[in-house]
Parts: sequence; structure tokens; C-alpha cells
Amino acid sequence: MKKRLFLTLLAAALSATWLNAAEEEDEYSAELGFYANARNSLRFGFRLVGGANVNFSNLGSVPFTGTIALASAGEVDRTYSNGLVLKDILRGPLSGRNEVDANGVQTSTPGGRYDVTVTSDTGVVTVVGNYLSFTPGRTRVWRYDSPTQLNATGSGIVMNAFSASSNGASLDGKEEASTGVEIQMERIVGKLAGKWQVSVIGGIALSGISNKQAGNVSSNLKIVADTFSLNGRPAPAVFADGQTRFTNFPLADGTFVANALETTVALSSVPDAASHSETTIIGGANVAGVWKVKGAYYVMKVGPEIRTNFAKDFGISASVGIAGAYVGTSYTAAESLTVAGIAEPLTATETNNSSKFMPGFYANLDALWQANDRTGFFAGASFEQFGDYTQSVGGRKAKIDLGGTAGIRGGITIKF
Repeated sequence: MKKRLFLTLLAAALSATWLNAAEEEDEYSAELGFYANARNSLRFGFRLVGGANVNFSNLGSVPFTGTIALASAGEVDRTYSNGLVLKDILRGPLSGRNEVDANGVQTSTPGGRYDVTVTSDTGVVTVVGNYLSFTPGRTRVWRYDSPTQLNATGSGIVMNAFSASSNGASLDGKEEASTGVEIQMERIVGKLAGKWQVSVIGGIALSGISNKQAGNVSSNLKIVADTFSLNGRPAPAVFADGQTRFTNFPLADGTFVANALETTVALSSVPDAASHSETTIIGGANVAGVWKVKGAYYVMKVGPEIRTNFAKDFGISASVGIAGAYVGTSYTAAESLTVAGIAEPLTATETNNSSKFMPGFYANLDALWQANDRTGFFAGASFEQFGDYTQSVGGRKAKIDLGGTAGIRGGITIKF
């Protein structure tokens, strides 16, 4: 539609100036001044063009970023969306909670607790800490986020890995008009009937691309669940910042040693194999996101131009020719998934950079004012037609369409 309107206006303007030129003599061709008959000129100007149209599709993918493993992997570190279970090791002297002798042999009793003591110069032994013992198959280094993770029987803690996958959601971006600059060189090659003048032009222009959209989309929710046994012990308390593993150890004199009383429960370090489950809920996730494409493109164009004067210092010109656009864009997707029982949303931010060359054509229609024999000014409309390309990041797609871009331009002309 934009292209049709522009070409209609261009044809009407050329028809009017042609009739005017056919009726009049070339009374303004004998201009005075050193540059009056110069055949070359440069145009420096600005341009304001409509932005690229962008369609964002396959939205709503928030991958799981933790590390989980099946029970068959044994004792390994596992991190979930709502907790973690790490492989336990014997505590050495440097930890301040030593449970090994000089040879590295365990001195604490597996399945029990042990004291840490200090001996004064007078030989008085004082207990300054009490901790869980290292026990094979269990771990003291774990965390969970919500009381809702306790299983139905109260015998274990359920750890989950949450992720969202796209179910094809798409949004049209909000385009922004783009400013830019343009340089064009013109060479007069001859004249037609009346006051018509024929030139060859070549130029380069730079414009930006800025298009974005923000909102919420429906996605598929995947839930992976593993249950770790509490081994017959009650679950420890959960606080706002997750499970608190240590508290202050009281001394006989009424003082205390900070973080010297271990209050957690030894959890099985390997999940119950039969408890593992993976569930996908179609449309079960609500993903909030911001999707944006930013970049720039260079336009190179060449073609014929015809121009005529309709007054001593005023004229009109029109040009249609071939063009090529070299486009470079950055596509950034920032998405977040909110799940009940998870304190902070799960987030994913990914960026992809891409470039593309696209052939096309252009059309210009300008009004001209010659201020003196060397310097003039121009203002007019432009139209550029290019294609589209698709840029992807993390499975999401952005279709960037530069086809049918109309705008305005203006600047200064210098003859030489």
C-alpha cells in the first residue's frame, strides 16, 4: 500500500513537471557563477524512515539451569529449582569442625553426632560445638525452600526442576521510526527535451532498527520431581532464605559459639529411584518477557535521476534504481517463569547477533532550492523495498521485515 501510494504521487508529479517543461523554453539554463555549469554534486542529509516490522514467535522458553541426575548416578551434586543436595565429605581440621585424625581417618561415629572441644593451658577441656557425623549414603549439605516440599507421608523432601517450553506463542513487535544519515553523489550526463536534465546517482545511507515487545505468554510447564528420604527423622525448619543448617552453641558460662550447633537432618544423598517423575502440563506456565531487536542497516543505491526547474531557483527531481541493504541486528529475549513455592522467578536471557545482505530497489522524490550557484537544499520523500529474514535465539524466532519502508529526507547539496 505504501509503495502504491508513493509511485502514484511520483507519476503525478513527473507528469505535471513534464507538461510545464514542454511549454516553456529553457529560460533558466544560463545561470551565472563559477559553479553554475558544474556537472557533479554531493548531497548530505538526514533521513527519517519507518522502522522494520518484526514478528516474535516461539516465545516462552525458560530452560532449567540446574544439575540433576538419576539415582543410578550415585552420590553426585544435584541442584534443583527449589533446593539442592550435594555430595558430603569428611570435615578436616581447616573447617573448624574436624572429624578426622592425623591420618585422615574418621573419628566421628556414622549415623551419630560428635563434639568439637578445646583444651585450656590448665588442661580444662571445653565442648565448643556439636555436629552431625559423616554417614555414607547421606548428606549434611542440602537445602529446601518450602514446607510444601515435604511428601505426603512426611518421610522425605521432594525436589523439583521446573522449566517452560514454547507452545508456539507469538507477538508482533512495536516498531519505532528510525533516524539516519545519507550521502549521495550525482553526475549530470545529459538533457532531455525542454528543461529536463538526466543524471546518474549513487549513494549510501545508514539507519537504525529498533523494535520490541513485552508481555506474558502461555507456555508448557515441565516438572521433574525426585524424593530424598529423611531416614525417619522430622524435616528441619525452613526460613525465608532457605534451610538454616547451624545455630549458636551455648556454653556453661552463658555465652555461645556462633554457628557451632548443627541443626539439620542428614538426608539421603541419592533420590529414591521409584520417586522420579517427569510431567508436562500443556499451557501450564505463564512466562513474562521482553523481546527486542536492535541494530542498523546500510543502504547502497545507484540509479538514474531526472530533474527540472519550475522557477529560477526551484526544481523537482525523481530517481528510481537498484539498492542493497546490509543489515546487522541483535535479538535479545529476556523471559521469567513464576512457579508457586519458588521465592524468585526462574529467568533466562539470551542474545544472538546476525547479519544479512538483501537486494532491493529505491525511489526518491525531492523538491530542490538552489540558494546560490554552488549550494542548495533539498527535501522530499523516499521509498525502499527489501526483503525479510529470520533470526533465532534459544528456539525463539524473530522475523525482521524491511519491505516497503517509506520515509522523508532532507539536507544540503554542494556542486563541484
